Amino acid sequence: MTGYQVLARRWRPQRFEDLVGQDVVVRTLRNALANKQIAHAYLFSGLRGVGKTTVARLLAKALNCQHGPIPEPCGECVPCQEIARGSSLDVLEMDAASNRGIDDVRELREAVKNLPIRDRYRVVILDEAHQLTKDAFAALLKILEEPPPHVIFILASTEKERFPATILSRCLQVDFRPIPVDLVVTRLAHVAKSEGLELTYGAAQLIARATEGSLRDALSLLDRVRAFAGETVGENEVADVIGLPPFETVVALWRALEGGDVPAALALVRSEEQSGRDPAGLYEQLVRLLHVLLLLATDPSVPAPLPASHRPMLVESAARLGPALLIRLLGLALEGKDLIAGADTPGVAVAAAVGRLALWPRLRRVEALLGGEPISPTPVSASTPTASVVTPDAPVIATPAGRLVAVLEQMGAHLLAGRVGAVREVRVDGDTLVLRCGGLPLATQKSLRDASEQLTAAARQAGLASKVQVDENDSPAQKHDQDLRARVESDEGVKLVLEVFGGRLESVEEKP
Repeated sequence: MTGYQVLARRWRPQRFEDLVGQDVVVRTLRNALANKQIAHAYLFSGLRGVGKTTVARLLAKALNCQHGPIPEPCGECVPCQEIARGSSLDVLEMDAASNRGIDDVRELREAVKNLPIRDRYRVVILDEAHQLTKDAFAALLKILEEPPPHVIFILASTEKERFPATILSRCLQVDFRPIPVDLVVTRLAHVAKSEGLELTYGAAQLIARATEGSLRDALSLLDRVRAFAGETVGENEVADVIGLPPFETVVALWRALEGGDVPAALALVRSEEQSGRDPAGLYEQLVRLLHVLLLLATDPSVPAPLPASHRPMLVESAARLGPALLIRLLGLALEGKDLIAGADTPGVAVAAAVGRLALWPRLRRVEALLGGEPISPTPVSASTPTASVVTPDAPVIATPAGRLVAVLEQMGAHLLAGRVGAVREVRVDGDTLVLRCGGLPLATQKSLRDASEQLTAAARQAGLASKVQVDENDSPAQKHDQDLRARVESDEGVKLVLEVFGGRLESVEEKP
């Protein structure tokens, strides 16, 4: 009775056409075989589990097939079957991770000097070749420079940048790409159906995303989940095996963030930590959900890895917030990933990152204020001085001084507008606009008196008053206002606002 063979081995492609997501690689090698343009050394590089060693064996089959060299080996002849079983004497596979020294390469050099025992070529597949030592690379270089005509080298590696330039220049380099998620999902669905395994679409999506473009890892993970869940595999079973939160938890976190509910969001993070799961996994799923929401905001019909029961609510949420805001939230979330990656205590960093995201409704109110948009007034207690803080980008035309300055700017009287802006108090008294300019330089006071006609015209145009009075004396009320302004300017909270937003204190009023 034979033992169980894992899915990754049982479903290893035996023909070029069975390869998933490597169309460029297949076309390149097939064309080379068809045109008999066979290189003496190949370098296959790319992410783990995307087919490098599998393609190396397929290339060895195509070279040594009884009908070859041929773009598609028959798979039926003795050489093809022996290579598939790993028992061919003319195809040598060596793991450079455990045979990485100069003596190992010297033995290999001696072995390949002999002619093939039966087949057309002696094919050497050197896996994880980047792990060879410097001296081993030097020894390998010699045979790559003057290879025997019957030897084909295939070097496979996940880290091409670690190869010496001299080795790279003597190999035909073939780059393998990560396999797209949708292709991995399709392959998983096909394998599951063939194996009699019930695999939901959401579960296949979760496996594909978790393995990041590696089909071998995806099949291995499917094996693990199958052992845990039996013959019916859903999203929650996959999440339990790989330590990710259920999708309902991610959605609950999004609802808390959408509503600006900081306590609820942080409670979910604590719950994940207490359940034994890594809170960073919850944050990673949140980032992916934000990306999906952004896609849905631009196209509600876009295919997305979402359970059918949650899709309508998330489509509505994405439409309500809109692409612009979701782009900003996703940017903030990605900044949070850097914070988490560099933290000694990831749980604390996740709490901080999630808390920042949950504050976005408050930030929108601040931005509305800075943009000059109307906002709901905040109740003010009696006899509490209030300060009007003006930022560089915020128009200040609500006060009499602001309206007068705006009209003067429109009239082209920029210098006069600047002088009005420096006036301590501008108020409307009946049909008279009073400018109290006590404390200003005498030259400024005189220029304001001399411009009374222009100021009157501007006041009328602004709808403020029909006359203008320039008062050069400090009234008791004005002295009180000056003291009040000094008190507000010294307030630590006001200082912090000015420091953060880079604005200025425009006016101070004491509410009755």
